[in-house]
Amino acid sequence: MEISVVLSDTCGYHEETQEILKEAMAQAGVEAEIQVTVIHQDEEAITVNCIASPTIRIDGLDVEYQEREPEERSAGQRYFNTPAGWKPYPEVGMIVRALEAAKIRETGA
Repeated sequence: MEISVVLSDTCGYHEETQEILKEAMAQAGVEAEIQVTVIHQDEEAITVNCIASPTIRIDGLDVEYQEREPEERSAGQRYFNTPAGWKPYPEVGMIVRALEAAKIRETGA
């Protein structure tokens, strides 16, 4: 399973994002290396397919949008729609669901 995180150098939630991702991986029973990329400007966001910071992808699919992601790309701060309101990083459950969906795609079950 390929897990990647794209963070902007202006995003102040690097540690929180990586901690939440590791917690979600533990809950989902997933062991994988996390590829982290730090970008500095919008042109880089386009190159690395970053919706905004943070962008977390599991096997190439964004944890929030999956196959229906928007076309916009930015090095700016991203906000996630959570049950508790808009947050600058995803909730653990969102990532767990994305990890579980990836496991199903891998096994076909």
